[in-house]
Amino acid sequence: MKTYFYERTAYKLSNEPVPNCFIKLDDHFDRSPAVNERPGHLAVILAESICLRMADVEMYAFLIEDARKRHGLEKGSDVKAAILTRSFLFGYLGAACSLLECSAMTLALVYDLPLAPAERTFRNGDFWHQLVTQQPNVHRRYHAMRLFFNEVLRWSDETVTRIPPLVVSHNQFGPFSSREMHLRVLDEEDIDLPQLTGEPQHLTWLDPLLLHDRWKPRLLSLCEKLCHDIEAFS
Repeated sequence: MKTYFYERTAYKLSNEPVPNCFIKLDDHFDRSPAVNERPGHLAVILAESICLRMADVEMYAFLIEDARKRHGLEKGSDVKAAILTRSFLFGYLGAACSLLECSAMTLALVYDLPLAPAERTFRNGDFWHQLVTQQPNVHRRYHAMRLFFNEVLRWSDETVTRIPPLVVSHNQFGPFSSREMHLRVLDEEDIDLPQLTGEPQHLTWLDPLLLHDRWKPRLLSLCEKLCHDIEAFS
Protein backbone atom coordinates (compact mmCIF):
# COMPACT_ATOMS: atom_id res chain seq x y z
CA MET A 1 0.00 0.00 0.00
CA LYS A 2 1.36 3.41 -0.95
CA THR A 3 1.85 5.87 1.88
CA TYR A 4 1.78 9.11 -0.16
CA PHE A 5 4.06 10.62 2.47
CA TYR A 6 5.02 13.46 0.11
CA GLU A 7 1.42 14.69 0.09
CA ARG A 8 1.76 15.54 3.78
CA THR A 9 4.37 18.19 2.97
CA ALA A 10 4.45 21.63 1.35
CA TYR A 11 4.61 19.90 -2.04
CA LYS A 12 0.86 19.36 -1.57
CA LEU A 13 0.39 23.14 -1.64
CA SER A 14 2.89 23.88 -4.39
CA ASN A 15 3.15 23.80 -8.15
CA GLU A 16 6.65 22.37 -7.77
CA PRO A 17 6.80 18.72 -8.83
CA VAL A 18 7.59 16.17 -6.16
CA PRO A 19 11.18 14.98 -6.73
CA ASN A 20 11.19 11.62 -8.44
CA CYS A 21 13.26 9.97 -5.71
CA PHE A 22 10.35 10.35 -3.28
CA ILE A 23 7.85 8.94 -5.80
CA LYS A 24 10.10 5.93 -6.39
CA LEU A 25 10.61 5.40 -2.68
CA ASP A 26 6.85 5.29 -2.13
CA ASP A 27 6.58 2.75 -4.96
CA HIS A 28 9.01 0.65 -2.95
CA PHE A 29 6.92 1.11 0.20
CA ASP A 30 3.93 -0.15 -1.78
CA ARG A 31 5.77 -3.43 -2.37
CA SER A 32 7.42 -3.72 1.04
CA PRO A 33 5.90 -6.31 3.41
CA ALA A 34 7.62 -4.64 6.38
CA VAL A 35 6.03 -1.27 5.64
CA ASN A 36 2.62 -2.74 4.84
CA GLU A 37 2.59 -4.61 8.13
CA ARG A 38 3.44 -1.44 10.07
CA PRO A 39 1.93 1.77 8.62
CA GLY A 40 3.99 3.79 11.09
CA HIS A 41 7.23 2.12 10.02
CA LEU A 42 10.34 4.13 10.86
CA ALA A 43 11.29 4.19 7.17
CA VAL A 44 8.10 6.10 6.33
CA ILE A 45 8.69 8.55 9.17
CA LEU A 46 12.24 9.20 7.95
CA ALA A 47 11.11 9.57 4.34
CA GLU A 48 8.44 12.11 5.24
CA SER A 49 10.87 13.97 7.51
CA ILE A 50 13.35 14.40 4.66
CA CYS A 51 10.68 15.25 2.11
CA LEU A 52 8.91 17.89 4.18
CA ARG A 53 12.18 19.75 4.75
CA MET A 54 13.10 19.70 1.07
CA ALA A 55 9.59 20.93 0.32
CA ASP A 56 10.08 23.79 2.78
CA VAL A 57 13.36 24.75 1.10
CA GLU A 58 11.57 24.99 -2.23
CA MET A 59 8.62 26.83 -0.68
CA TYR A 60 10.83 29.56 0.78
CA ALA A 61 12.68 29.92 -2.52
CA PHE A 62 9.31 30.41 -4.22
CA LEU A 63 8.29 33.02 -1.63
CA ILE A 64 11.53 34.96 -2.18
CA GLU A 65 10.93 34.99 -5.93
CA ASP A 66 7.24 35.80 -5.52
CA ALA A 67 7.98 38.76 -3.24
CA ARG A 68 9.94 40.59 -5.91
CA LYS A 69 7.26 39.87 -8.51
CA ARG A 70 4.41 41.07 -6.30
CA HIS A 71 6.19 44.21 -5.16
CA GLY A 72 7.71 45.39 -8.39
CA LEU A 73 5.57 48.34 -9.44
CA GLU A 74 3.82 50.04 -6.54
CA LYS A 75 5.32 52.92 -4.58
CA GLY A 76 7.72 51.77 -1.89
CA SER A 77 7.86 48.30 -3.42
CA ASP A 78 11.66 48.18 -3.31
CA VAL A 79 11.65 48.30 0.47
CA LYS A 80 8.81 45.78 0.75
CA ALA A 81 10.57 43.30 -1.52
CA ALA A 82 13.84 43.69 0.37
CA ILE A 83 12.13 43.21 3.75
CA LEU A 84 10.30 40.09 2.59
CA THR A 85 13.42 38.70 0.94
CA ARG A 86 15.30 38.89 4.22
CA SER A 87 12.48 37.36 6.24
CA PHE A 88 11.96 34.48 3.82
CA LEU A 89 15.71 33.88 3.57
CA PHE A 90 15.83 33.26 7.33
CA GLY A 91 13.19 30.58 6.77
CA TYR A 92 15.04 29.18 3.76
CA LEU A 93 18.31 28.78 5.65
CA GLY A 94 16.50 27.25 8.60
CA ALA A 95 14.83 24.69 6.34
CA ALA A 96 18.11 23.83 4.60
CA CYS A 97 19.90 23.42 7.92
CA SER A 98 17.04 21.28 9.23
CA LEU A 99 17.27 19.08 6.14
CA LEU A 100 20.94 18.40 6.90
CA GLU A 101 20.22 17.66 10.55
CA CYS A 102 17.44 15.27 9.54
CA SER A 103 19.76 13.64 7.00
CA ALA A 104 22.39 12.90 9.62
CA MET A 105 19.72 11.52 11.96
CA THR A 106 18.41 9.30 9.17
CA LEU A 107 21.83 7.81 8.48
CA ALA A 108 22.47 7.25 12.17
CA LEU A 109 19.18 5.40 12.60
CA VAL A 110 19.29 3.43 9.35
CA TYR A 111 22.80 2.17 10.06
CA ASP A 112 22.37 1.93 13.83
CA LEU A 113 25.32 4.17 14.66
CA PRO A 114 26.10 4.23 18.41
CA LEU A 115 25.31 7.91 18.84
CA ALA A 116 22.98 9.78 21.17
CA PRO A 117 20.28 11.92 19.49
CA ALA A 118 22.25 15.13 20.04
CA GLU A 119 25.30 13.54 18.40
CA ARG A 120 23.52 12.65 15.15
CA THR A 121 24.68 15.67 13.21
CA PHE A 122 27.07 16.41 10.37
CA ARG A 123 28.74 18.93 12.69
CA ASN A 124 29.94 16.12 14.94
CA GLY A 125 33.30 14.61 14.03
CA ASP A 126 32.38 11.41 15.85
CA PHE A 127 29.38 11.00 13.53
CA TRP A 128 31.75 10.75 10.57
CA HIS A 129 34.09 8.47 12.51
CA GLN A 130 31.29 6.06 13.36
CA LEU A 131 29.97 6.13 9.80
CA VAL A 132 33.35 5.36 8.19
CA THR A 133 34.06 2.65 10.76
CA GLN A 134 30.76 0.81 10.38
CA GLN A 135 29.73 1.69 6.82
CA PRO A 136 32.78 2.73 4.76
CA ASN A 137 30.94 2.56 1.43
CA VAL A 138 28.12 4.74 2.72
CA HIS A 139 30.64 7.14 4.22
CA ARG A 140 32.33 7.47 0.84
CA ARG A 141 29.08 8.59 -0.80
CA TYR A 142 28.33 11.28 1.75
CA HIS A 143 31.83 12.45 2.60
CA ALA A 144 32.11 13.88 -0.91
CA MET A 145 29.34 16.33 0.07
CA ARG A 146 30.92 17.42 3.32
CA LEU A 147 32.22 20.75 2.00
CA PHE A 148 28.72 21.56 0.80
CA PHE A 149 27.24 20.62 4.18
CA ASN A 150 29.71 22.96 5.85
CA GLU A 151 28.70 25.79 3.52
CA VAL A 152 25.01 25.40 4.37
CA LEU A 153 25.70 25.21 8.10
CA ARG A 154 28.01 28.21 7.94
CA TRP A 155 25.36 30.34 6.23
CA SER A 156 22.87 29.30 8.89
CA ASP A 157 25.31 30.19 11.67
CA GLU A 158 26.24 33.56 10.18
CA THR A 159 22.83 35.06 9.44
CA VAL A 160 23.54 38.07 11.68
CA THR A 161 26.15 39.36 9.26
CA ARG A 162 25.17 37.65 6.01
CA ILE A 163 21.63 39.05 6.19
CA PRO A 164 22.33 42.54 7.53
CA PRO A 165 19.70 45.22 8.20
CA LEU A 166 18.68 47.34 5.24
CA VAL A 167 20.51 50.32 6.69
CA VAL A 168 23.76 48.50 5.88
CA SER A 169 22.65 48.01 2.30
CA HIS A 170 21.71 51.69 2.03
CA ASN A 171 25.09 52.67 3.44
CA GLN A 172 26.98 50.41 1.04
CA PHE A 173 25.06 51.21 -2.15
CA GLY A 174 23.21 54.42 -1.37
CA PRO A 175 19.45 54.65 -0.70
CA PHE A 176 18.70 55.42 -4.34
CA SER A 177 20.72 52.62 -5.92
CA SER A 178 19.06 49.96 -8.06
CA ARG A 179 16.33 47.81 -6.56
CA GLU A 180 18.31 44.61 -7.18
CA MET A 181 21.19 45.75 -4.97
CA HIS A 182 18.94 45.92 -1.91
CA LEU A 183 17.66 42.38 -2.51
CA ARG A 184 21.17 40.99 -2.07
CA VAL A 185 22.87 39.59 1.01
CA LEU A 186 26.51 39.28 1.97
CA ASP A 187 28.48 36.37 0.55
CA GLU A 188 31.42 36.95 2.87
CA GLU A 189 32.95 35.01 5.74
CA ASP A 190 34.45 36.50 8.89
CA ILE A 191 32.69 39.85 8.60
CA ASP A 192 31.80 41.62 11.84
CA LEU A 193 28.97 44.14 12.05
CA PRO A 194 31.24 47.02 13.16
CA GLN A 195 33.07 46.63 9.83
CA LEU A 196 29.85 47.59 8.04
CA THR A 197 29.33 50.90 9.83
CA GLY A 198 31.95 52.99 8.03
CA GLU A 199 32.67 53.85 4.44
CA PRO A 200 31.39 51.54 1.67
CA GLN A 201 33.66 48.54 1.16
CA HIS A 202 34.44 46.18 -1.68
CA LEU A 203 32.37 43.22 -0.52
CA THR A 204 30.75 40.29 -2.32
CA TRP A 205 26.97 40.46 -2.40
CA LEU A 206 24.69 37.70 -3.64
CA ASP A 207 21.12 37.41 -4.84
CA PRO A 208 19.48 34.75 -2.59
CA LEU A 209 17.88 33.11 -5.63
CA LEU A 210 21.35 32.46 -7.03
CA LEU A 211 22.20 30.78 -3.74
CA HIS A 212 19.17 28.53 -4.22
CA ASP A 213 20.22 27.78 -7.80
CA ARG A 214 23.59 26.71 -6.43
CA TRP A 215 22.21 24.61 -3.60
CA LYS A 216 19.09 22.99 -5.04
CA PRO A 217 20.82 20.36 -7.24
CA ARG A 218 23.01 19.31 -4.32
CA LEU A 219 20.12 19.12 -1.89
CA LEU A 220 18.16 17.01 -4.37
CA SER A 221 21.19 14.78 -4.81
CA LEU A 222 21.31 14.38 -1.03
CA CYS A 223 17.63 13.40 -1.00
CA GLU A 224 18.25 10.81 -3.71
CA LYS A 225 21.06 9.24 -1.70
CA LEU A 226 18.93 9.16 1.43
CA CYS A 227 16.00 7.58 -0.40
CA HIS A 228 18.34 4.82 -1.53
CA ASP A 229 19.43 4.18 2.06
CA ILE A 230 15.88 4.26 3.40
CA GLU A 231 14.79 1.82 0.70
CA ALA A 232 17.55 -0.61 1.66
CA PHE A 233 16.47 -0.25 5.30
CA SER A 234 12.85 -1.18 4.56
